[in-house]
Amino acid sequence: MTKLEKMQAIAEILEVEPDEISEEMKLDDFDTWDSVAVLGVIAFINEQFSRFPHASEIRAYETVGDLLEYMNE
Repeated sequence: MTKLEKMQAIAEILEVEPDEISEEMKLDDFDTWDSVAVLGVIAFINEQFSRFPHASEIRAYETVGDLLEYMNE
């Protein structure tokens, strides 16, 4: 999966257009960064990477780039 595809998935979870996000953006700055979005991230990671992160782990990430890094591990 390419970085662009991951960014598109994150944008979809955050309910924004892919060109409206960047790696440096703080997740808390998105109105849609809530428990539903966290569950969306968990489901995406589980489906695409066969991992099941805990919600508290995802909540600890601060930026879009942090999520991307986790997906690259």
